[in-house]
Amino acid sequence: MSIVNGSERPTDEPWRPTPKQITAGVIVVVILVAILQNTHKAQFDFLWFNFEAPVWLWLAAVFGAGVATGLLIASRRAKRKAASG
Repeated sequence: MSIVNGSERPTDEPWRPTPKQITAGVIVVVILVAILQNTHKAQFDFLWFNFEAPVWLWLAAVFGAGVATGLLIASRRAKRKAASG
C-alpha cells in the first residue's frame, strides 16, 4: 500500500477524479466555451474611464476576480476557524 496525501490507497487502484475536480473541470470547460464564442470587441465604462477590449478578455477578468474573491474569503474563514478552535 502506498500513502497519498495522508490517506491509504492501493497502488493497483486506478485514479478517479473527486467531485470537486469534476466540478472544476466543468466550470473550466464552460468558461472556455464562453470565451471562444465571444471574440468581438466591447466597450466598458467605469467612472470616467472607457475601455475597449474583446469580450473574452472581460469574461476572463470577471472570472479571475471571482476566483480571487473566493480565495480571499476562504483564507479568512480558515484563519478565523483556527483562531477560535
